[in-house]
Amino acid sequence: MGMKEVADELYGLEPGEFTAARNTAAGGESDKALAKQIRALRKPSASAAAINALVRRQPDLIESVLEVGDRMRDAFAARDRDAIRTLTGDRQRLLQKATKAVGGASATVQREIEETLQAAVIDPAAAAAVRSGFLLRALESTGVDQMEVGDAVALPVEVGDVRPLSDSAGGHGRVGGHAGPGGQPAKSGPGKKRPAAEAPGESAAERRERERSIRTAEKAVERARAAADTLDDELDEEVDRRSDLEAERDDLSRRLERVQAELSEARAAERELRRRITPAQAALRDAEKALRRLRD
Repeated sequence: MGMKEVADELYGLEPGEFTAARNTAAGGESDKALAKQIRALRKPSASAAAINALVRRQPDLIESVLEVGDRMRDAFAARDRDAIRTLTGDRQRLLQKATKAVGGASATVQREIEETLQAAVIDPAAAAAVRSGFLLRALESTGVDQMEVGDAVALPVEVGDVRPLSDSAGGHGRVGGHAGPGGQPAKSGPGKKRPAAEAPGESAAERRERERSIRTAEKAVERARAAADTLDDELDEEVDRRSDLEAERDDLSRRLERVQAELSEARAAERELRRRITPAQAALRDAEKALRRLRD
């Protein structure tokens, strides 16, 4: 089984099953290099695991969400306002449907799922990450520059040469929005975030650099969170292993006590038999002598 097949199985599991299954898969792999790669696979966040599950269980729903992004890019390029308005409604309806399809998720997880799918509608790189089914963390796109998703997926994904929606619209407006006075984006719709507010005297290049720095910092937080989650999983495993070993030690202690008691009983029985065998042997010798006299 290759790396992709192993990853496909692992990222189809519930988060709580991931670490043990990953370690089992790595331990059963004869190829040491592949085993090391498997062991390095990171556990997905709750929202990422929910989206990975949707990709596998409801692929048509996810594909419908992602296709809205392709159609909106075409509509923006054609400046077709009627199509944009219709697709905006379709987008929101599909996002709500996909979010509701994840049963039992907390409000935080639901919000991250919606933000990730929203990013996938806006950004083709995010769409490729979602479509892969190997998502590790939630995604968020500003719609300004195409996302870097290398650290957000377990395996590399291919991203087509497609620009985000804001570029398709000639640099004006956002998904489902329109340009306000002076060419500034109007108030964003539900579930969307504006780019960072421009500081006084800040040029467009400086603002883009600041936004990139913010995204880099956010990725660092996500990586640190993922590392902490991995260590937490490993701690849980060690706690379980220590508990198992302690239980085994206690069982061995009880068995040792039983064996020692049985050994004491065996030694006492041996002493008693040794005490009784001496007169029995003497009686045997006397009986043999008596028999010989009678025969003689």
